[in-house]
Amino acid sequence: MGRPAAKPQSREPAASGRGHGTRARVRAERRALYRQLVSEAAERVFAEKGSEASRMQEIALEAGVSLATIYTVVDGKHALLADIHERRMREFLACIRMARDAGDGTLEAHLAVLLDGADFFMQRPQFLQLCCRDGYGWASGSANTAQQASDWAEGIAIPTALFRRGIEEGIYVDEPPELLARKMLALKQVELTHWAEQDPRPDRSEVRTRLRDQFLRAFCRPSAAGRETLEEETG
Repeated sequence: MGRPAAKPQSREPAASGRGHGTRARVRAERRALYRQLVSEAAERVFAEKGSEASRMQEIALEAGVSLATIYTVVDGKHALLADIHERRMREFLACIRMARDAGDGTLEAHLAVLLDGADFFMQRPQFLQLCCRDGYGWASGSANTAQQASDWAEGIAIPTALFRRGIEEGIYVDEPPELLARKMLALKQVELTHWAEQDPRPDRSEVRTRLRDQFLRAFCRPSAAGRETLEEETG
């Protein structure tokens, strides 16, 4: 007698596994979508009222979702605020790294970091307003989370390194590089805060020109190579 025919193997477990994977992916994508929606709504609410005065119910209304839905994707208001800062700072750090790397020389790279960094906030006025309302001092380095402290440290390291290099090249005044970087951040915050408070707001090019002029006067030696050309371009 011949061997009995082998029974066909069932494929149900594999199909079930694929179905489970698809459902998990859909849930993850839905959760990410809700998280983004809630984060963007929170940024608008925080910009208008400040984070302390804002309520989760207002954020839910702005996002167009239920309060219960919000708590499925975030732990609360402080977690939302931290999420906004961390997301925006990732974008900001990428922006100034790109500006630094695109510069032909130290002064050009430094001005690109300053001006493109300022543009980043002016293109995101709600995030800028949020920062203004919450009273965060850019030059102070104070932070509420370890991630914010890490972001600030990386953010100030870029202009600090440029100041150090520029001092060695005879471009900048001979002062501690990190002190100069803190002064630069304070200058930028004052200008952007003033811009955010205007109604109507001036054209961004006006802020860029004013920041460039102030940077050259405050940090560059009178005989710095390239300063005269830049002053003529902005005069």
